[in-house]
Order: sequence, then structure tokens, then C-alpha cells
Amino acid sequence: MENESVLPECEENEVKALNNNVIEKNTKPNNNIVEEDKHKEPNKRTKPEKSFTNIFFLVCIVGISLGILLEVINGINRGQKLPPERPKYWVYSNKTDVNKKNSVLKHIHLVLERIGYEKSTNATPWKLLWSWSNPFSQLNLRNLSADQKVNHFPGTGFISSKVVLATSNSKYIPKAFRLPKNKEEFLKYAEENKNALFVQKSNAHRHVYIKNVSDIDVSSGKSFVQEYVQKPFLVDGHKFDIGVYVVITSVNPLRVYWYKGDVLFRYCMEKYYPFDPTDLDKYIVGDDYMPTWEVPSLKHSYTTLGNTMKEAFDIYVRSKGKDPTTIWKEVQKAIAEVFLMKESFLIDKVKLYKSPHNFFEMLRFDFILDEDLRVYLLEANMGPNLSSNHYPPNRLLYEQVIYNLFSLTGVARAGITAADKGDIEATKNMVSAEKNIAVFGDLCRTTCLQNCDAPDLCSLCKPCLTDKLKRNLLTAHTEFLHKGDFRRIFPPPMTPNEDMTSITEQVKDLSENNKLLYLWYQGKCNQDITWCT
Repeated sequence: MENESVLPECEENEVKALNNNVIEKNTKPNNNIVEEDKHKEPNKRTKPEKSFTNIFFLVCIVGISLGILLEVINGINRGQKLPPERPKYWVYSNKTDVNKKNSVLKHIHLVLERIGYEKSTNATPWKLLWSWSNPFSQLNLRNLSADQKVNHFPGTGFISSKVVLATSNSKYIPKAFRLPKNKEEFLKYAEENKNALFVQKSNAHRHVYIKNVSDIDVSSGKSFVQEYVQKPFLVDGHKFDIGVYVVITSVNPLRVYWYKGDVLFRYCMEKYYPFDPTDLDKYIVGDDYMPTWEVPSLKHSYTTLGNTMKEAFDIYVRSKGKDPTTIWKEVQKAIAEVFLMKESFLIDKVKLYKSPHNFFEMLRFDFILDEDLRVYLLEANMGPNLSSNHYPPNRLLYEQVIYNLFSLTGVARAGITAADKGDIEATKNMVSAEKNIAVFGDLCRTTCLQNCDAPDLCSLCKPCLTDKLKRNLLTAHTEFLHKGDFRRIFPPPMTPNEDMTSITEQVKDLSENNKLLYLWYQGKCNQDITWCT
């Protein structure tokens, strides 16, 4: 039957053998057991005893092996440190979702990931905050640690505000008037310049178009009027604007750079002539503009020959018998003038924060040209568009601008860390050390040897350097090493000059800190011509 238990033959024999050795009660005396044991082999262990011994030795071997392995691993860990943690960044906007990888900050995310950053939040120990909107009214950024960076500078609203910039007194900015505050001045100017045309603008720079003076609402408190630049320089009959990327890394002293690698050219969709003030596509560059690669005279240079937008334009200008070099010199002067005019506002604002070294800012300055290549500044955009979603070929321009920006400002070097606490100073000196900022050696060993106050140049000698000036010079040196395609706008480009009288004459109208920085760059320029620009 299925449930009946049947022993295999070998097991049955084993049971019988065991039963033969079982002692029945009251049948045999105990000495029989002694006699039986005498015939057994001496010291021979039974099967259970052997099994326990083998297990014991196995456990010992495994334990010893694990101990050796753990010691080897610990030895490796003592000799090798874990890789450093990736620097973290986070993004912010009070208007739009910028956390998505395909948002308006798409290329910011891409470049940061490529240089080793990890996207995070404000709740983590971050190295970089990239804010799409102005963060200072929304976030508390007054007590940042020394290694944290923010992509905005306190006070730059005095530059990016369209009405504030337009009403600044500069030969590079078309005449403008606030309304209704400057109504009488405007009407007087219009009377004296009867051929002048004007556009009425708001700070949002929307719905801009030419108006007759009689059609302008001079009582509006939300707008300003600005003289319209007539007879613009045209390419294939199209008006255009020029977007120049500008970075400020310091105020007091002031350091400003422009991106020379390329600039953004945007062409009006319609040809300028015959002129019709009601057709905005003829004279206003909108979101849907004509890119360089669609302009017939520029397409070959840009697409086939692989030139930048700037170089394609320069080639066209030269083909018309004009020199584009003067354009870029004037562009630099215009930008420098704006920052010098507004620097005091930035200085006052940055005083509210723990350190000015936590901030940098990139703006895009938009220019137009008249037919004589005179340069006019229209506006400076805080947080310029860096998305190529609308014009994919602009991706290269944006990502190169961003990478060069991060290189210049030190964001790309956040992964450089000291081996230990004792190595921090050596790590800093590896990049920029005191010997790298020494200038005017002949003067320092003679005239300035006993007196740091005579002349101003003596303040740059090592024994006379203040801690603040030393830090600024070291930072300026580091920026020079990592500037990429950025070039200095202020202090301005210079030439080697050993004439101390003429040097001091050039800086007499500058603030003390700007004067010393200018003189230091002159000293570096005298040592090495690559420092002159």
C-alpha cells in the first residue's frame, strides 16, 4: 500500500546490526559491555564526533579568511580616499519652471552636468545658484559661504532697467525722456529737432513703434520716449541688432569682460525700404527674427566656410569698403562707460551682503548701427535668452558662452579641492600665488623701498599690499588664466608703457580701487603683452 513504510534492504541490515548490540533489561550483566569495548580500536571516534570536528575546522578557516580579506580592504581604504563629492547646483525662477532639463535653462543644465555638477536643491550644500529671475527680492543671499556663487550681482537692475539706461547721459545712447516727468524737456527737444522721430517704450519693451510727437501720450507714467535712429546700416536691405555678451565679476574695483568668441546677430524679417512705420517687421527685431544663416550675403561665410556670426558680418562690412574694427572698439567703450556710470549704485547694493565675491552676472547688451557705422546702445538684458529651442543652430553659441562664463568666474573649478586641511593654501597657490601678482619690480626695490605712499604705484609692491587688494589681484590673475574667449573691457585694453607720468595721468579720474587695478594691469602688460587686452 502507498502509506505502508518499507525499509530498503541496506537500511534493514543496519537496523538489525544495531539491534544485535541492544542489551535487554535483566538478561546480561554489565561486564559484557566492558568485554565488548576491549575489542574496539583505541581512540577511534564515532561518525558524529568526526562531523563536529570537520565543521569546527571549516568555521575556523572561513573566519581566518574573512579576517584577512577585511584587513586587505581596510588597508586599501587607508591608502585610497573615496572620490570627492560632485559639486551641487540648483536653479530658481519665480515666473517659470526652470528645473526641467528641456526648459529655457536647457543649456545651463547640460553644461553644468558636463563639467561635473550635480543638480540639487536649496536644501543641500550647494556651490552654484543659477536664477532665471532677479533673486535678491525673493531669496536671502546675504550670508553665503565663501565657496558659493550666484549668477546675479546686486544692483545690476540700474543697468538692465530700460528706462534708467535709456535716460542715461551718453553719446552711445539715443536721447530719451521719462514721461510725464520730463515732458517739457521732451517737447522742447522735439521742437528744436523737427526731423527727429521717436518711439514710445515701456520697461517691458513691448508694443514699440514710431509715433508722431502729436500722437505721443506725454502724460503716461509708465513709459518713456526715445529718439529713433534713422538711416540704419543694412545687410541685404535688412535692419538688425547686435547682442554682445558681457560679464561683471567685481565692483570696487570694477572688472568687466565681453565675449569675443561670437555675438548674436538678429535681422528684421522684412526689408527696411520702402520704409513704413506701421510695419514693425521692417525696423523692430522680434522673437521671430531672420538668423544669420538665412541672410543671402552671410550664408556662405557662416554655413559653408564655418565662420562665426561676427566674422561673417565683418567680412560683409569689409566687402562694402568699411572697417568693422571701429565698431567693436566703440562697443567696448560704450559698455565700459555704462558700468562706470552705474558702479556707485552697485557698490551701495553689494555692501548689504557678506561678501562681494559670491556674485557675478552676464548680461546681453543690444546695439544697432547707423549707415556710418556709429554705435548706439538700446538696452542691456538681465538673464538673456540662452535657449536654442526656437533656433537650434544657436546651441553652439549658447553653450560656448556658458562654458567660457563658468571658466572665467571659477564655477568650472569647483571640483578642485585640497588633499587635506593643511593643503588648502598650496591648492590656491597652484593656480595663483603672490609671485604671480608682483609688478613694477624696479620701482618697488628703489623708490618704494621705504615708503609705500609715494607714488601710487608703491601700493602695488608686495610689502605695501593690503589683504583686500591682494585678494582682488589674485582673483584678477586667476580670471586672466581662465578667461577663454572673454576679453577685458574694464580696466580697458592698453599697450606697454613705462612712462609713469603718462600712466598716472590716464587714471586720475578713477576711484582709488579702480586706479590701483588699472595700474596693476599696466604693470602686467609691461611684463607680458598678452596681458594688455
